[in-house]
Amino acid sequence: MAQATIFYFTGTGNSLKVAKDLAAELGGAELVQIAHKNRGLAGRTVHTGTVGFVFPVYYAGLPHMMAEFAQAIMVADTAYVFAVATYGGNPGIAYGQLFEILSKKGIALSAAFGVHMPGNNQVLYSPRPEKEQQECFRSEQGVVATIARRVAAHETVPVPPVNAVVRFICQLMYGRLKPQHRDQHFHPDEKCNGCGICARICPADNITIEDNKPAWHQRCEYCLACMQWCPTQAIQYDKKTVRRGRYHHPDIQAKELFQR
Repeated sequence: MAQATIFYFTGTGNSLKVAKDLAAELGGAELVQIAHKNRGLAGRTVHTGTVGFVFPVYYAGLPHMMAEFAQAIMVADTAYVFAVATYGGNPGIAYGQLFEILSKKGIALSAAFGVHMPGNNQVLYSPRPEKEQQECFRSEQGVVATIARRVAAHETVPVPPVNAVVRFICQLMYGRLKPQHRDQHFHPDEKCNGCGICARICPADNITIEDNKPAWHQRCEYCLACMQWCPTQAIQYDKKTVRRGRYHHPDIQAKELFQR
């Protein structure tokens, strides 16, 4: 089998970890981050062979940048296209959204898989207990190995159905996201030392350092990377996160997500 191309979107590193492990299980794959720096990449090449998307689930649906990338990508009719969603709860309507976007472009989504990972929306809740995180990490290895075998065999795995009531609830949740308006709630506290990691790690290129402090510019994806990767835990979301810890995948380093 020709080398696969795996496009991934990540904030805390969960989806990058899955993408890296999947590439290793497949015997190698080209990993391409979905980020502002390469937002035009999708429409430059017709992708062939095996094409995968790995992404987290935000508010029961696709990250907006992931959806925009899928809308722009060009894929050959003969390609085997698969998706892997990472989530703390369930995939919501993310698979269905991606299926619909690709279908409108004449691209068949051949398989949809899911990997349970530690939930990490610290705006809503504290990080999962260490024991629960470790259980997720152990489970991920076996799940990804199974996914790799099915991808290598080009198996068809239909998008799981979502009943009308659940779909309606998920659509309401997703409609509330509006990530570009959320960055007005971020602010640095007195622990901020102006290191600039938040600006370098933001996949939306939404942060600049001004007067030695971060400033946000309303291009937010609500991935929370700036908050989660701050080495001093200085970035807060209103007052909700002051007493909550932070999370990023322990096997991923910040520099792997740097944009510049």
